[in-house]
Amino acid sequence: MVAALDTATAPATATHPAPARRKETDLWLLERLVPGAGVNNLSLTFDVDGPLDRAALGRALTLVVRKHDILRTVFRAGETELTREVLDPAAVAVEVEEFRPDPAPDRLQAEVEAFVAAPFALDGSPLLRAALFTTGSGSVVSVALHHLVFDAMSTVTLLGELISAYEAPEGYATLPAVPAAEEPEPGAASVEFWREQLRGYRAPEGGLWFGNPPSEAPDLAGGSTWYALSAEARAVVARLQRELRAPQAVVLLAAYALLLSRHGAGQDIVVGSPVSVRPAGQEGAMGYHVNVLPLRVKVDPAKPFKRLVNRARSVFLEGLGHSGVPAESVLDEVRDSGGSGWRNSLCTHLFNYVPGGTSAEFAVAGHPARIRGVENGFSKFDLEFFFMPEGEDEHAETRIRAVYRTQAFGPEEVDLLLARYDALLVRLGEAAPTTAVGEIAAWGAADTAAVEAGHRGGLPQAYTASPAVARFSRYARGELSGVRAYVAGPDGQELPVLVRGELHLTGPDGAPVPTAELARWLPDGRIELLGRTDRRVTVQGTTVPLDDIDGVLLAHPDVVNAATVAVPAAAGADPVLISFVATTAASDLADRLLKQIRADLPGAAEPHQVVVTDALPEVAGLPDLEGLALRAERLLSAEPAAPEAGGMDAEELADRLLLLWREYLKRDDLTVRSGFFASGGHSLLGIQLLQRVKRNMHLTVRVKLADLFAHPTPEKLATHIARTAA
Repeated sequence: MVAALDTATAPATATHPAPARRKETDLWLLERLVPGAGVNNLSLTFDVDGPLDRAALGRALTLVVRKHDILRTVFRAGETELTREVLDPAAVAVEVEEFRPDPAPDRLQAEVEAFVAAPFALDGSPLLRAALFTTGSGSVVSVALHHLVFDAMSTVTLLGELISAYEAPEGYATLPAVPAAEEPEPGAASVEFWREQLRGYRAPEGGLWFGNPPSEAPDLAGGSTWYALSAEARAVVARLQRELRAPQAVVLLAAYALLLSRHGAGQDIVVGSPVSVRPAGQEGAMGYHVNVLPLRVKVDPAKPFKRLVNRARSVFLEGLGHSGVPAESVLDEVRDSGGSGWRNSLCTHLFNYVPGGTSAEFAVAGHPARIRGVENGFSKFDLEFFFMPEGEDEHAETRIRAVYRTQAFGPEEVDLLLARYDALLVRLGEAAPTTAVGEIAAWGAADTAAVEAGHRGGLPQAYTASPAVARFSRYARGELSGVRAYVAGPDGQELPVLVRGELHLTGPDGAPVPTAELARWLPDGRIELLGRTDRRVTVQGTTVPLDDIDGVLLAHPDVVNAATVAVPAAAGADPVLISFVATTAASDLADRLLKQIRADLPGAAEPHQVVVTDALPEVAGLPDLEGLALRAERLLSAEPAAPEAGGMDAEELADRLLLLWREYLKRDDLTVRSGFFASGGHSLLGIQLLQRVKRNMHLTVRVKLADLFAHPTPEKLATHIARTAA
């Protein structure tokens, strides 16, 4: 650990508190979503084939920390502000913790990762700690650091400094201290470049057709896996480099954009690419000096891959020339793009090119050593592909490290993506130069095997995990027949395993018959039904399958029947969701069901009301949706006044909140049912808005950022405040 010495006997801090920079504040706001977690933790961790001295290691780290201002930079978090300052060199000392873990590889790795993942407190304490894991004749050194003072590109510098200070502490000079590198303010031309690049961009509604829908209550839990590109794929990349006169990174980026497009990212895609923005002459500076470039790539399915590579090369190389602009600075260009407010509105999928690999060995005190890969257990983005080629020759191995949010993808889905990426590269090499990319399949061997297995006995077996889906599905009840089934995207192209689309059937004449069933292939050859495409509505910019709501309701043991309807609201406003459930249970069931919906589904899926009744009206054995919709309209028109909060009823409070929505989001078209984040808000803006609510409305209850995520419209937040205050 790094201890700050008693300031009564140590020099004062080297700098006075100053406001944190915008991208530093963004890291802090993301951390507030998962308090008590090391979501921003990084590390320098390496194995040494020999013993190291704990005291000498602590002395070496103390020297390094005292030399570099950035390693003595600390932060203090207030309610709405983050401040930074630099501690005096004499005010810090590093004490290395020592562990003697179980030498079994899995246990050792788990203990190292647990050490790295422990959270730092933003209370003015140093953001670095160290541990020595002693295992037999070997050692593992782990220095955990907060992202606010470190990034992956700082690793080489810190490693070199640490080795020098450990091996020759007497000759290691700590003076003059190395000041933290200061990134220059981005120029107006660069800001305008990115505004022009992103103007008119809109993220796809509802996210990809693959994996889970976007979550509004993230836990940021992450997973990772490794994949080695096949020799065939490497040969294609090397050949395309020569033929298209494009860098390896550009070829890999273009193929990545094409892969995402095939999984629902659309034809207008923004892929994030982290780059170092260290000032010229300070390329080895430690600190948080990374910007994510929002590379906008347009995939035209009617054009050949050469055209896509040319576009990717242009935006990649031009973007590097304007890399000094943090992505959050140009969010206004995508204000209406929808999605959850906690995430980066520009890019949820990253492309990271790290040439040289990670297998190089070095020496510490004469002992062979190597970097150990350590995960902190979190991921801020849905998916990130790290491409790590050992060289540009086709015989050099290229490994991909895939990091993903477990709320977005499971391990099986990421494995499928990696296999499809490899297969896509191979097919790009097999295709004629003029072949349109829309004609090149992004299927892996597992996808073909699943579809073939599904048709061995005729039509594949239909499967549904939701009683609501089974209830409304005609296909599951056998009313449609055919000789072949396939799942198609909006363009009619067949989709591979676990990718959602509309189920089609073909008869003996080969003519496709759409079923209006949302479905996906399962790896075992079954087709999973996910709900009717005509039972999907858009609320707060999010696509809400009504069958998903019914599925949560029907999963409760006290619910006999359930159906959710969407009632049209005023012009321009989102529809209002009303759920009806048939039960004989206690009267508090509605509140328990709403709580379960909030836990299982996005905030936009929360019904305005859950109506408990003895039985639902039916037509032909199914709930009478038209009749229930008429009943819902009557209920809305007869709703009583809501309870008061702070001297205002909920309706008046919603109107006042709406004024703040319009002021902070700079939009006059919003209504009391407009989602804050779906309308362009983000976390920092949300905190500022809530502080304004606290100051101006004299409420008797505290409203937290988490409340805004759970109740993102003026109407819902007002109702929540009123109920809490009652």
